[in-house]
Amino acid sequence: MNRKSPAYVLSFMAAICLVFGTGIAVVNYATQGLLARNAALHRNRVLCRAFQLDVAGTSAEAYRQAVDASLRTNDAGGRLVYTCVASGKESVGFVAGGMGFWDRIDVVVVLSPDLQKVLNIQVLEQKETPGLGARIEEAWFTDQFKGLSVAWEAPTERRVLVGANPAPNAANEVDAITGATQTSMALMRFLNDELAAFRAAYSLSPQPLNPEP
Repeated sequence: MNRKSPAYVLSFMAAICLVFGTGIAVVNYATQGLLARNAALHRNRVLCRAFQLDVAGTSAEAYRQAVDASLRTNDAGGRLVYTCVASGKESVGFVAGGMGFWDRIDVVVVLSPDLQKVLNIQVLEQKETPGLGARIEEAWFTDQFKGLSVAWEAPTERRVLVGANPAPNAANEVDAITGATQTSMALMRFLNDELAAFRAAYSLSPQPLNPEP
């Protein structure tokens, strides 16, 4: 066959696509279990950080046991609610998510049982710009939310504020990330929306699905 003919070129391209496509499919199928285990480990690590749980080790099993021992779950209006029953760490939490500057951001939000204060926020997933918006994962930023008051009496969009120049002594405001104003504002927008939706659903939520044994 003439190697310069259209038929040969098309046949060669089809064969290459078939070989590499099959290879990618095989690798994807073979690693699905590993990916699922890694995703579970990542989620459990973030939950442990968010609820500040004691973990006996660094293995995936240690994180799973810490979550299972301290967190109970229930459904509130289609949203999964976590209730921490560890002594001295009583709290409730949920996963809040929304559009960031480039892509979706998901964070674990932990509140006091009366929902008046944010006790912690930890990032579950984000794809913001490294060195800029991605700094929402850094401790200096997330630590600002510890003990932050939620101004439920304020309009929905101003219950938690993320600002470049926080007002002195503002109980519901934290510093924005320098150079990442759009990410900071996006986080504030969806966090306030999610807090409002969570409070409405939580007030009608049933008892935990997996109560203490």
